[in-house]
Amino acid sequence: MNKVPRFISLLADTTAKALLKDKRYSWFYEDIIRFKTGIDLTIYKLVDPEMNTGNKIKDYRADLIYEKGKQIINLELNQFIHEYTLTKNLYYALRLAGYGYLSGEDYDERYVTQINLNNKVGNDGKKGNSLIDYKLQDPKYAKILKNLNIIDIYLLNYKGIRYNGTNKYETYLSMLTANSYEEMEKIVGDLEEGRIIMEKLKELGLDDKFGMLYDAEIVHKKEVNSARKEGANNEKKTIAKNLLKMNLSVKDIMKATGLSKKQITALM
Repeated sequence: MNKVPRFISLLADTTAKALLKDKRYSWFYEDIIRFKTGIDLTIYKLVDPEMNTGNKIKDYRADLIYEKGKQIINLELNQFIHEYTLTKNLYYALRLAGYGYLSGEDYDERYVTQINLNNKVGNDGKKGNSLIDYKLQDPKYAKILKNLNIIDIYLLNYKGIRYNGTNKYETYLSMLTANSYEEMEKIVGDLEEGRIIMEKLKELGLDDKFGMLYDAEIVHKKEVNSARKEGANNEKKTIAKNLLKMNLSVKDIMKATGLSKKQITALM
């Protein structure tokens, strides 16, 4: 009996690493980034594109960093969005931008563009702008951090789009949101390039070694998000306890913490 390939998401770091290190498939992500941002990744060098570095912690993420001289592109694939995800990405981008090396008395500044492929719609929860391009600014002195640029691409704006003969790149973006091969089949239709990528995903889905790495990444991300969520809930409960001691109403505490009435009354 033929083995059925498991579904492999295009938004997993492990998947992106496997495709980007293979020139037969790297065009998929490169075309998406060029379409949405105008940035040509092919003129940059992909740093550390190996499938397995031997560093278990590092293997959970692709570290998709592209370099060209002092120019750095950091590509983040945010398959599972938690309230801390984009903040974590921002901290990482700041570290990249702030890192330089000393050569005698010289400091080499780096210019970082971070591209976030976010599996969500815009921050307001509405489908609208699928891309937000911005720089950071000091609110006190209104000084702009010129060597760091953030580009957020909201993928769920493209979910459900199907190939119609003219919307190839929108179809690629829609493929990123698929949760099954059946869903991806409907998205891709007769788009040849899309079918090439889908067949590669099925090939990876039959590869046990790849499957182990893929599972490790998915489990790790879910564990991290679960731990962060638990930590946030514990912090909210601590705040709620303090507010109860101050004799605030349950209704007001619900507004302040986001906890439910049941959760708050359990702390009394």
